[in-house]
Amino acid sequence: MNKSLKNCSRIVLFTMLLIYSYTIGQVDTTIVKPAIFGKAKIIDNKILLKWNVNDPYYWKKSLKNGYKLQRVTVLRDGKPINKDEVVILKETLKPLPLAQWEPLVKQDSLAAVLAQAIYGEDFETSTQEKGLAKMMMLNDQNQQRYAFSMLAAEQSFLATKAAGWGFEDTTAKINEKYVYTITLLGVKEDEVAHGSIYIGLADKNDTTPPVTPEAVFGNQTVMLFWDFGAQKELFSCYNIERSTDGKTFYKLNNVPVFPTISKSTYTTFTDNLPENNTRYYYRIRGIDTFGYLSEPSKVVSGMGADFLEFSPQITAKAALDDETVNLEWDFPQEGEEKIKGFNILQADHDNGPFEIVKKEVAATTRKLVFKAKLKPSNYFKIQAIAKKGGFRESYAMLVQPIDSIPPIAPVGLEGVIDSVGIVKLKWKNNTEPDLYGYKVFRSYDKTGMYVELSSKVLHKTSYQDTITMKSLNRKVFYKLKALDIRYNESSFSTAFEIIKKDKIAPSIPVLSNYEIEEKKIKIYFLQSQSEDVKKHSLYRRREDQKEWKVIFETTDQEIDFYEDKTVEEKRKYYYAMTATDQDGNETAPSEPLILETIPTVLRPGITTFSGMADPNSKAIELYWNAKSNDIEEYHLYKRINESQNVLFKILPPNKKNQFIDTTLHVGNVYYYNIRAVFKDGSLSAFKEVKVVY
Repeated sequence: MNKSLKNCSRIVLFTMLLIYSYTIGQVDTTIVKPAIFGKAKIIDNKILLKWNVNDPYYWKKSLKNGYKLQRVTVLRDGKPINKDEVVILKETLKPLPLAQWEPLVKQDSLAAVLAQAIYGEDFETSTQEKGLAKMMMLNDQNQQRYAFSMLAAEQSFLATKAAGWGFEDTTAKINEKYVYTITLLGVKEDEVAHGSIYIGLADKNDTTPPVTPEAVFGNQTVMLFWDFGAQKELFSCYNIERSTDGKTFYKLNNVPVFPTISKSTYTTFTDNLPENNTRYYYRIRGIDTFGYLSEPSKVVSGMGADFLEFSPQITAKAALDDETVNLEWDFPQEGEEKIKGFNILQADHDNGPFEIVKKEVAATTRKLVFKAKLKPSNYFKIQAIAKKGGFRESYAMLVQPIDSIPPIAPVGLEGVIDSVGIVKLKWKNNTEPDLYGYKVFRSYDKTGMYVELSSKVLHKTSYQDTITMKSLNRKVFYKLKALDIRYNESSFSTAFEIIKKDKIAPSIPVLSNYEIEEKKIKIYFLQSQSEDVKKHSLYRRREDQKEWKVIFETTDQEIDFYEDKTVEEKRKYYYAMTATDQDGNETAPSEPLILETIPTVLRPGITTFSGMADPNSKAIELYWNAKSNDIEEYHLYKRINESQNVLFKILPPNKKNQFIDTTLHVGNVYYYNIRAVFKDGSLSAFKEVKVVY
């Protein structure tokens, strides 16, 4: 290997060892399937692609065999492409020959690391410092090569392309979207999962800045920490910047800051401050896997100070009675000479505001019994007062007088519901001085189990709930409980009932049968099966009329027929029925029933009517006799099993008086009714025959 290239790689490797001594905190022993993972970014009308395989063994194979990169166009102008348009961007992508790496090193020193990892005869990562290599926790040279090549590739897209793990697609079009597929060559089909990337030039890069870091200032030091895990898909590493005026910032780190590998998702950076009591401003910038720098985060600031390094800690606390408190605390003996003494602070809430109730207690004191104005909840702190100024405080501790009496049950619960299921509840406020809040409960059964709705205790006297309007439950019930600051719970309030506004119409009733007699028609019906039906309405119109009129309404659930006695003879009438629920939702009309009234006086006409099934002919033969000579035509009605009579045929008179029905299905009972229509328009009575087929 070229000597200058090798020397350069050693220098960079040493620097990267310092980075990696922080980042390799533990080795992930989880077994995962070998796979290729890829990322993409859009820069200057080009699509930048990079990828890697997640296994050192297959990484080594890739150096010899390379990768295949293809592109499939899947959308054009926002519309899917029916026929695959496949472009092989590179049949084989492999590392550049060693001689071609040297000019790249002059542009980017990280290229030397990759070249050394790929072509070096040995991979020297040791340093003069003892034990540093142990922090790597990498057991063989191939793993070291793989690990350092991945770290270098994460920071340099130039080096990534030279290694055959990156590509710039300059032929992409703005109106198209693609799926890029990266395949490792020289392995079996399913041995290593392909990498896939879906992107188009019109897509937007994620320009989200890093999260705002938090800062903890000490004696000429500051520790910055931020949640790297929340943006690990955006940024690989970071730059840290500092300013003394909040305007002009300078980068602090010589090498990028990588996250530590641990159970925590937070990354830290410690800076030494030039001096205390001067405000310093900090921000961070993320660096993505293509080496591009993000916009800066929001700024945090603070000052270093010579803080008192010891803090008191409360170890015991108790309310001895309604006005007496006992507090005990720890404080290092070596810190006594640095403090004037202790203050005792009291507040109603853990976040204050706190007031001094006992001042300048002796520095040697560790226990104090004192009188205080106690409320249902009291928070106390111990404050150590430094001789040089400043103080350190303990955490706030809750002290409560003994109380096991719960609040009374809330009253005045009421509410309304709108058409989309939003329920708004309100109630009267409890008057207990130690009241903490309320819990809301719901049930669809007044006497059943009530489920708590609010995940947190409510501190107001209103609550909004949302229920589905499509469920079959017509009513919903609510109850409340009140809690005091000791979490003593009241009994349930009285249940409040809300009836849902129904938007769903009932099931449609059915006109099931009829009887036609002189001067009347009797209609039989099956009522709607919905529970909230309020009434049924029977509509009628005459054949020569367009308007339907209600002729009968009932709220009686037992009624199943109606006799229409207002019909005229020899008229055709249409009947239909609807059901209406309690919220006024009316069904669509039932299937109409079309009936024709009979003349007031029926003339004698048909004397006999018979039928016979002929299985061989697959037919039913009908025969009848009539004793009148002025018959205009015959009306033949047909009914299958329990269905309605339907006008089946209009037959002219003839000598045979015969009809053969071949529209049949085996296993049914057929009913036929026939009557004569005379030339003057009068009708004969019906004759019926039953035939089992």
